[in-house]
Amino acid sequence: MKLTSRIVAFTAVISALTVALSVLTLPFLFGSRIHFFQSGILFAGVVGGPLGGLITGLIGGLYMATVRADPTIIIGNGLLGFFTGVFSLRLRPVLAGLLAWVLVQAPWIYVTGTFIFRVPAMAMQVILILLTVEAVICACIVDLLVNHFHLRGLLVGQMR
Repeated sequence: MKLTSRIVAFTAVISALTVALSVLTLPFLFGSRIHFFQSGILFAGVVGGPLGGLITGLIGGLYMATVRADPTIIIGNGLLGFFTGVFSLRLRPVLAGLLAWVLVQAPWIYVTGTFIFRVPAMAMQVILILLTVEAVICACIVDLLVNHFHLRGLLVGQMR
């Protein structure tokens, strides 16, 4: 994919939206909260390709990394956006996002949490269950936006 001013503008706007979505949460089970900023990262990967997803993931992860004092969040979200972009070249957005989550980001979170931050494995598994719920919701939202509302064509035309 060629880097054009249209892709740069799209990536900048969706990155800003992703940071804004970092603040939006809904209450969930046992006092936990569901975040929606992954929707922006997945959307950027699907619409803007691997580079757009990577940049949006890196920028979008800054807020959460700062709040949680965990710089590995930035890398994990960058990987999520990049691989969503790679997988979306051949798969529906929902499958691309979930595959990027299962194969790349979830293992990254487990390894960094367990080995760098010394979070007990059982606690990491509970965290990953919550994050998997978030990933499924966000991937479904992106699939709906791209396939039902045709936002890829409306926002960026035929970039790919």
